[in-house]
Amino acid sequence: MRRLLAAAFLVAAPPVLAAPGWTPLEITARPIEEFTIDRPATLAGTLTFMGGLSLSSPNRDFGALSGMEILPDGTVLFIADTGHWLSARLVEEGGRLVGVADARMAPILDAAGDEANQKGAADAEGLRLAADRRSVLVSFEGDHRIMTYPLGDLAFARPVEVPRPAFRGLSGNRGIEAVAVAPVEGPLAGAIVAFSEQAADGNGGLRAWVLGGPRDGQFAVRRNGQFDITDAAFLPNGDLFVLERQFSLSEGIAMRIRRLAAADLRPGATVDGPVVLVDDHLFQIDNMEGMALRPQPDGSVVITIVSDNNHSLLQRNLLLQFRWEETAVPLPRERP
Repeated sequence: MRRLLAAAFLVAAPPVLAAPGWTPLEITARPIEEFTIDRPATLAGTLTFMGGLSLSSPNRDFGALSGMEILPDGTVLFIADTGHWLSARLVEEGGRLVGVADARMAPILDAAGDEANQKGAADAEGLRLAADRRSVLVSFEGDHRIMTYPLGDLAFARPVEVPRPAFRGLSGNRGIEAVAVAPVEGPLAGAIVAFSEQAADGNGGLRAWVLGGPRDGQFAVRRNGQFDITDAAFLPNGDLFVLERQFSLSEGIAMRIRRLAAADLRPGATVDGPVVLVDDHLFQIDNMEGMALRPQPDGSVVITIVSDNNHSLLQRNLLLQFRWEETAVPLPRERP
């Protein structure tokens, strides 16, 4: 079998970089040169594969990466569902992802300034830059809520909770899995949009909410197959990319991205949309949970996706990049 993982790309953040509260991380990033297993490919659905990494670290707290965002200064910020921030810088060569640098980690604090140690308080799942671009939003399962953290030194940031009356009735780990922020000048006027992972509405959809703005209220995302929602992010035109994951003994593991039209996102609606990417176990994927979008000057969008290894020896922390172009023809809604 052709070797898929290149030689390790080792990066250690210098100790002087880390402020109090941050722990510098030594990360080994092994490049993934081919997206399919044992055969060359550069296309993934309607997207072009731009490289990937398999990440590991001797730090026992590293892993369980469940959400990500790329900040205005280019920093990539991750959250772990064990209650940690991870900050790093992506290293790219020749338009391909080859490594990470300046990695560091810190615990997520609660409103009292204490570390969120209990699972219900620490189970961070979704991460998105707020509309003001001076803070980030984090969604949590267990104690289902969305918290706002001011940017600056996140190692010391104390959050403020977003009002959550619409989240009543959610249970277990079926709660708020993803959070997205609509463009300010779009039809949702910068509103926060939250998505449940598996909470059904009783009519074939998964529960979701627009919080604030002219379309405030609950809607649903049509569930196609056995996929669960794991993240979501808006395109510049107001449409929405939704990342979904499937894992079952009968169907195996798969990931999918659906595009939902901005015009369809309104209270009471059940929305669906075309698939722009779908991949299964024959591709270099794992438990894909976090996604960030970076619009490019040529109109394309770079999509970065991260997986959650659940601190398991059987899973990997993967970081994958794709380039998506508006002119691409979407795939059918159903998985081939």
